[in-house]
Amino acid sequence: MSGERKSFLGLSASALPALSRLVVFIAIVILGYFIDSSFLSGRNISNNITNASILIVLGIGQTIAIITNGPDLSSGSIMTICAVVAAILMKNYNVNFIVAILSALFLGGALGALNGYMIAYVGIPSFISTYGLQWAVFGFAYVILRGYVLYDFGDTFRFIGNGVLFNFLQMPIVIMLILVVFGTLLLRKTNFGRKCYAVGSNRTCATMSGINSKTVILRAFILSGLMSAMAGILFIARMNAVQADIGAAYLLPVLATVYMGGTSASGGEGGILGTVVGALIITIVTNCMNLLAVPSEWRDAIIGVLIIVTVLLDSIVKKRIARRQTAV
Repeated sequence: MSGERKSFLGLSASALPALSRLVVFIAIVILGYFIDSSFLSGRNISNNITNASILIVLGIGQTIAIITNGPDLSSGSIMTICAVVAAILMKNYNVNFIVAILSALFLGGALGALNGYMIAYVGIPSFISTYGLQWAVFGFAYVILRGYVLYDFGDTFRFIGNGVLFNFLQMPIVIMLILVVFGTLLLRKTNFGRKCYAVGSNRTCATMSGINSKTVILRAFILSGLMSAMAGILFIARMNAVQADIGAAYLLPVLATVYMGGTSASGGEGGILGTVVGALIITIVTNCMNLLAVPSEWRDAIIGVLIIVTVLLDSIVKKRIARRQTAV
């Protein structure tokens, strides 16, 4: 029979893992409604998506990096240093906010390029390269700020993080949606995206088929750096303040977001839309725990268990699909 095999409920095999994540997401939304009937109000939905927007933007870059070669553990630190640089330019040197944003994006891309170069051309494993850069960049951020907190930026810049379009659509959501569409089209509809999957699945075979794997990895980590910089810009525009550790709290959540979204830790499989679902799951669970007044010491444990359960369900579904296809 031609085409993709049909499986449970007539769905294609590749659609079942996505279905399992969607079921988890819907179950959490229903739970939130029973906890508080206002959970599904337009205002609360908008707030949840807005709160998830920074995590999603970070997750876009992280997804591309993991699909291609491995995790970018420096994403939180790049987010921090780019936010710090933009804040200093605007606050201490009265630089126009557009120039400050472009400078931050350039720095993010340069640091991503440094990661990509060390991984692709020097041969340092991504875990070691990005982990080392993480500590170095966090250190620079502390040195630059010297323990101070910069705050109170211009209203025009703050519109990026707090503005509203058409009286209901918050700017972080608009920016996030634009980047989600860009990332999805990049991975699914371009030669570069197909090369990312090929290199992530088997770098040796990809190279033998004529793909310049080193260039693909370099570009993937440049994109990860750019997304980290954009997340930093969104953060300071929304919070109206920056300090030297703002990205530290995002490292593990962004990895959890990407893996919960179905991106394979071994590379070559995953997508941006799954990452969006993963970010929304984490954000909504956090919202539910706030409504239930769950003690802070339990929150990380609950999210950790949820991550394990979601990934475990995904793994079980994939194994069953593999067994059925083997049997056929």
